[in-house]
Amino acid sequence: MRGFAASVLLALVVLTGCTSTEAPAPTPSASPVRSAVLPPAETLAPAQQRYERIRGMLYTADCTSNACVQTYFACMDGYLTGDPCQFYRDNPPPP
Repeated sequence: MRGFAASVLLALVVLTGCTSTEAPAPTPSASPVRSAVLPPAETLAPAQQRYERIRGMLYTADCTSNACVQTYFACMDGYLTGDPCQFYRDNPPPP
């Protein structure tokens, strides 16, 4: 019985601390949050910019699936060779 009374007393102390009316909570701002977003060309490293140009070239060459893009980069990096790299050989990466 003492354990129950102690837990009730503890709960009341905690709850009264949560309902303090000394300082009202700030009202949320209705204005939209603005963030300075730079174009990708200004925020990416030169190597990343090159990969983005290659990815853009792949999409214009109808290489839109994730498997096609991964195969292309694997062939370009030398991790994959042979017949799967025919598309890579037909469409060399831009400089």
